Amino acid sequence: MTTRRSRALTVIIALAATTVVGTVVGTAPATADEWSDLQGKLAGITGTWTTQDYANSVTTGMPDTALLGNGDVGVISGGGTGFKTFYLSKGDFWNANPSPSTAGLGGVSIRPTGGTSAANLALGATATASSAHESFPASRVVSGGWGAGYEGWVSQVGKPQWVRLDLGSAKTIGRYVIRHDADARPEETANTSRNFEVQTSGNGTDWTTIRSYTNNTAARTDETISAVTTRYVRVNLTTPTQESTSDSTANPRARIGQIELYAPGSTPPPAATFRETQRIADPQIDTDVTIGGAPLTMRTWQGANNAVVVTEVTSNASAATELELSTWAGAGSPRSTYASAAGNDADTLWATRTTATGTRWVSRAAMATEVRGTSLISPSTSGATARARIRLNPGQTVKIVTAVGGGGQNPTNHLSSAQQLVTAQTDATLSTLKSQKTQWWRDFWLKSSVNLGDSTLERYYYGAQYLIGSASRAGKLAPGLYGIWYTTDAPNWSGDMHLNYNFQASFYGVYSSNRADLALPMFQAVRDYLPEAERRAQQDLRRVKSDYVNGRWPSGGLPDGTLFPVGIGPWGTTTDDNYWQQVSNGLFNTSQFIAYWDYTRDVDYLRNTAYPVLREETAFFEQWLQASGTRLDLWGGPHEGTWGRNSGPDLGFVRQLLTTMLEASQVLGVDSGKRAQWQDMLNRLAPIPQTTYNGQNVYALADPGTMVGGDTRVFRPGDNTVNLEFVHPAEGLGLRSPQADRDRAVRTISAMGSWGQENSFPKVFTQAVRVGYDANTVISQLSQQINQKIGPNLRIRDSAHGIEKSGATEAINSMMVQSSQGVIDVFPVWPRNRNASFARLRTRGAFVVSAALSGGTVSGLSIRSDAGGQLRVGNPWSGGVRVTDSAGNTVSSTLSGGVVTVNSTAGQTYTFSQA
Repeated sequence: MTTRRSRALTVIIALAATTVVGTVVGTAPATADEWSDLQGKLAGITGTWTTQDYANSVTTGMPDTALLGNGDVGVISGGGTGFKTFYLSKGDFWNANPSPSTAGLGGVSIRPTGGTSAANLALGATATASSAHESFPASRVVSGGWGAGYEGWVSQVGKPQWVRLDLGSAKTIGRYVIRHDADARPEETANTSRNFEVQTSGNGTDWTTIRSYTNNTAARTDETISAVTTRYVRVNLTTPTQESTSDSTANPRARIGQIELYAPGSTPPPAATFRETQRIADPQIDTDVTIGGAPLTMRTWQGANNAVVVTEVTSNASAATELELSTWAGAGSPRSTYASAAGNDADTLWATRTTATGTRWVSRAAMATEVRGTSLISPSTSGATARARIRLNPGQTVKIVTAVGGGGQNPTNHLSSAQQLVTAQTDATLSTLKSQKTQWWRDFWLKSSVNLGDSTLERYYYGAQYLIGSASRAGKLAPGLYGIWYTTDAPNWSGDMHLNYNFQASFYGVYSSNRADLALPMFQAVRDYLPEAERRAQQDLRRVKSDYVNGRWPSGGLPDGTLFPVGIGPWGTTTDDNYWQQVSNGLFNTSQFIAYWDYTRDVDYLRNTAYPVLREETAFFEQWLQASGTRLDLWGGPHEGTWGRNSGPDLGFVRQLLTTMLEASQVLGVDSGKRAQWQDMLNRLAPIPQTTYNGQNVYALADPGTMVGGDTRVFRPGDNTVNLEFVHPAEGLGLRSPQADRDRAVRTISAMGSWGQENSFPKVFTQAVRVGYDANTVISQLSQQINQKIGPNLRIRDSAHGIEKSGATEAINSMMVQSSQGVIDVFPVWPRNRNASFARLRTRGAFVVSAALSGGTVSGLSIRSDAGGQLRVGNPWSGGVRVTDSAGNTVSSTLSGGVVTVNSTAGQTYTFSQA
């Protein structure tokens, strides 16, 4: 199936008279009408929750609950029935010892007070156990953090086991709830406690059994009992599992998610009156919830450029309400090597967390909470939790203000900085912070926009922009696999920066979205690793593939160049110290350094940031490429663990790298003596491999017959579209490439059938659009994946991946406008019978483009040249073209071969219309 690029239709001069989807805008600053239209669209793109299970808020991946972020501090909505928690994370709070990993910090919780009849009397009790897994101590059964997926106390292997609660003083109990493992994790029925007793004691030594259970299979034990006054409660498990599987029989561990205790006559906190909404236009989390019988409204937001998080709480109760407020340090699957502490004074609750000590840095972070509008009542501290009561009168609003300090390497002022920041907040400063936040996001949204007339595509598109804009900010640490939202100490893959596409894919769409600055933290992370990458090229090369390296370089290394492993952490550290027979990790990096240059033409960036990285990667391949007659071959692994001659993605990246080096060396006036060598390498570089599949010529992973290892196929239908990464992100094939090459790419996409493959989401749709695949098919397949996988917090969910899914915004931008072979085409892969418009999308060459399509007619085509130079635009009609500048003056242009050419001036905006 092949669709050739069609001409867009007539460009109209009378912009004000044209009807399009949304307000027609040029590349000038946005108007009030444009913001009004866009604001209305964004207001309709929300996440909504109506239950209090907060599924996947504590997770080893990316949370599925409401999220806020400013590139530094992450806010994750959580809690449970009748109480509310906001988990807080710090983007630069990384453990280093013994190996780097993101770390959870803690949070702020609002609960019923002990005086409320529906209060859980077990919350905050001291819990001990017969034994415990280091990551799942007994304290987790009284954390109040239970929800879907939660794991509480887990014992060591063996039986019997017990867990004991010390309530601190005698309490009268009329009901208890024991949440077994399967209550939060329904698939884990084998872990449900089978035989156990519930016991009470006044002194912690002499026990009375109030109920015994035999052959229990219920995931939750909920019993109302005759009132008993006791200080201690114990669950004694004689058979802690169902013994229904070989593992639960041979390796029994007790697993209790939560224990709840209630006074006689009490009922669980009501689940009624709950609704939570994540808003992205002016980001905040709106929560309507009942706590301790009091209906409350919460509005939670954070500063755009500082570490302040605010929850505005309004009481809708008819009488005065007291709530328990706590600030606490901790995380899911907590590491025993981390230290947590808490404290308070009359006005402030604080908690701190410190990562493991060792040979590398130690990170420390702190949270400090104060309340504006009321006072703390009886503040106290227990373990890593500081708590107090607050009182709200009917209709009263108070502001719970939390500041976060620390993070990074070896800070010592983490607590004082948080305390000073929160103490400095007044009603006036908070009002200013809120206004600044509103303005920051208004500016963010107006950098570019699209109107697609398609709620599914727009829900994904703007949600993805929101997530990457929340996770990455210039001057901050780069986000890892799951952004900046950490609620556990045991994230998948250490939450790291995986260099074999995952890390880079998050940023695939930021350049054309006119938000290239979001990629700057990524570049810094790579630059920080350069010394280690240089060492690895010299000393670690054998680990790529020892027999190949030994045969070519007996010393086992290269004199210069860079070699990157799969996973890196911040500040030059290594996480996943593997290569999987691949030398492409550094090439994925350079593709993004090049993209920033191509889209911005920022010479200072090229000189100071990009060129040193590109130069070292080029030096590696000057030596790695292997001569075979007149041709240069590239041996490597297109897939992890594979090995073959002329890996397609690697060849595409190297071609992109050499092409850029030839240009960059001239722009910067450096390395003139290397240009002939680079040009020769480019001329001799092997072509992208091809093969035959089902009788069709398609692009292959490597040269047929050269792959070795477990899976030697060079074409893998249904798999990750690695064989097309030479198209994107390597920019090796585009709309104006030879038709035969594009046809082959289209056949490859069809034969692969990888629209739903998890790794391919940020890849295949862009690859398809870049080669002119049928627009209706791309839209249909993308919409299907969005509808199946988008979560309420607007992220595309799968079992392993996180913020990389934001990268498919590039596919949508490329449907609106593309630059291929130096020519800009508008609406190149978009059905002409579907109205659409876009504002200020950026193309290679540093051109910022706006246009609209309505009724098959293009209007409002304007292009701002940020760097000057030749501007070439595909003529969307047969006939002459008039080009005017921002003053309305006619600009000299030429029309040849269907392309309009203008010698542009930096900073000037050009309007194109039919002559």
